[in-house]
Amino acid sequence: MAHTPFNEFLQGDLKTLESNLRDLLDPHLSEKEHLSLLNLACGRGDETGVLAKLLAEKSKSAHLQGLDIRAPEIGEANSRWKKELAEMKASVDFITHRGDRLLDLAEIGTPDIAFLRHQNYWNDKPVWTQIFDQALERLNEDGLLVITSYFDQEHELATAALEKLGAIQVGSIINPNSRALADAPGKSVDKHLAVFRKKIS
Repeated sequence: MAHTPFNEFLQGDLKTLESNLRDLLDPHLSEKEHLSLLNLACGRGDETGVLAKLLAEKSKSAHLQGLDIRAPEIGEANSRWKKELAEMKASVDFITHRGDRLLDLAEIGTPDIAFLRHQNYWNDKPVWTQIFDQALERLNEDGLLVITSYFDQEHELATAALEKLGAIQVGSIINPNSRALADAPGKSVDKHLAVFRKKIS
């Protein structure tokens, strides 16, 4: 399968994402023998290498699971990353599935981290509320949910929705090196990052 080429900015965006995620997660992610991560709405999974690297720094083995409704992107992700991660201590699988139906997938288990890059809350608030809710439900007791956002307002709305669901925000970063995008006012790459814990009753 021919992979979609990286654009000229992607490597820089991923380098910045790696640095910010490391700073965001380090105080909250404990070292374990094994760590698992669920990447929701992952598309072709461009950030998979970054996520695998960060998990490898905190564990002896890791598994990444990607989920998206777009079958061509999932096919590309499987083709690319299963081969590229073969030399790392991480395994990876990508599945075509709806993020608002996570509870239907027993094979996902209870991940340590749920990750949503450029969540799109204001595009369909009811669906994204379900995605957030089911991601929190899926996490293990010490699990973390991490989101990034393109826009200020959307990040505020997503944060409020998560907190209404009982999530507790434990860290956030405003990206000083966020790359502006021309297709919408105020939009830039990984402009906001935040990490939440699920509330344990």
